[in-house]
Amino acid sequence: MEKTIPEGQMLVYTMAGATDSSLIIATHGVTDNASSLASLQKYWSNDYRVACVDARGHGLSPRFSREALLDPLATEVADMICTIEHLNGGEPAILIGHSMGAAVMSAVAFWRPDLVKALILEEPAWLTPKQAAQYKEGAAELVKRIKWMRAEVSAALAENRRDYSSWSLAEACGWLQGKLQVDLDFVALGEVSPRQPWEQIARSLTMPTLLITSDGEDVLIGPQRLKEIENLGNHNLKTVILPGTRHCVRREKEAEFYALCDDFLASLDY
Repeated sequence: MEKTIPEGQMLVYTMAGATDSSLIIATHGVTDNASSLASLQKYWSNDYRVACVDARGHGLSPRFSREALLDPLATEVADMICTIEHLNGGEPAILIGHSMGAAVMSAVAFWRPDLVKALILEEPAWLTPKQAAQYKEGAAELVKRIKWMRAEVSAALAENRRDYSSWSLAEACGWLQGKLQVDLDFVALGEVSPRQPWEQIARSLTMPTLLITSDGEDVLIGPQRLKEIENLGNHNLKTVILPGTRHCVRREKEAEFYALCDDFLASLDY
């Protein structure tokens, strides 16, 4: 496969932590933003520099042009590469992503492994054909729902606090802020993963990689698909199930999630 990607743009990010520490760069899932990663940034900023990045069309980052919407996730990957190069001066960093963000970070590792020291992938959007079709089919309804949230902000937050009672208030507010900022032209496409086959990306990972999933009804990976991933035979890719959560694993079991990640990070050869 010839390796070509679009030219990327700098994305908006927040930075915390000591300047002489190793760098973590984290990004979010579809319709979220960097603010939804505030607790992650706070948790690791004592030991790392932590940059949380708004993906294109999210938060305060650039919106999608008409041309960029022709292959939006290729644009997301190119933008992230551009941003990582800027943030770490071309040196490898630890990349963390959730859902769409995890799929983007894994694609960055495929295209530019020189920029990646390690990967933590929380429920990556490595979609089956059925899952990809479901996202596309549900796009119009998601746009409608986000418009409702924008019109009824208090009701949207109250609904989140009822349905996701284990989330911290900071997570719920970041989640809602993402909905107020996301580019609806992008959401309407129903694309959340690069068009490149996820199996090709997963096989290619040459750096230590931790994939965390769970067993809730809305998970993208889960126990059954973990077998498929493990059968690819990439020994750099470690997979873990944290049971008892839904798709947003970190938000529902923060302490357990961070313990898994800390064990993985401690194993890296600095």
